[in-house]
Amino acid sequence: MYLIFPNRADRNHSLYLDKKIIDMKSLKAPRIFLTITLIAFITSAYSQDLNSNWDQDLKNQLKEFLACEGTSHERAECGHFIGESLNTVYKVNDFSKSGKYMATNEILDVIKANPKWKSIGAGYDQATLTKAQEFANAKKAVVAVYKNAQGVGHVVIIVPGELQSSGSWGLRVPNSASFFPVDPSKSYVGKGLSFAFARTMIKDITLYAREY
Repeated sequence: MYLIFPNRADRNHSLYLDKKIIDMKSLKAPRIFLTITLIAFITSAYSQDLNSNWDQDLKNQLKEFLACEGTSHERAECGHFIGESLNTVYKVNDFSKSGKYMATNEILDVIKANPKWKSIGAGYDQATLTKAQEFANAKKAVVAVYKNAQGVGHVVIIVPGELQSSGSWGLRVPNSASFFPVDPSKSYVGKGLSFAFARTMIKDITLYAREY
């Protein structure tokens, strides 16, 4: 019986292969980590998010908004707070164009044209109002849009919180924030949606939620 021992060359070759395998494994780990990190970054960039300090930031914006006094032209310039409030709460910048936040009518056009904004129902439907609050609490941007036959419109941001009983609407309405450019004194943060709209306006209100 013969015993075959690997010669020095064979042993060296084996060590070389082992070292090469180890080197390949060590190279794969950073690549896998980099891939996972990149996927996580891309996912977070396009997923819903919420400003953890949204309530205080929005109240600070309201103070600035209420300071918009003077001529009607100056008050019209304060209309940017509506679009900015969406970004303040949900970090969504859909209501800005060329570095400027849009006016109400421009926002209405964007909501209808942008496929990411989906209608979730009418303002007079309790199921829709409940769903709107659930979406907001899940960090998904939601807005209530009013537009009458004359083309007069207003946009209200639905914010995280609890449903509130509304005597005027006879429904439980979601928590909201509203900035009225025409009459800043009617603006608020953290009140029920019915504070923004009279009962007679309900039929012209539609709620939209943003898909991510």
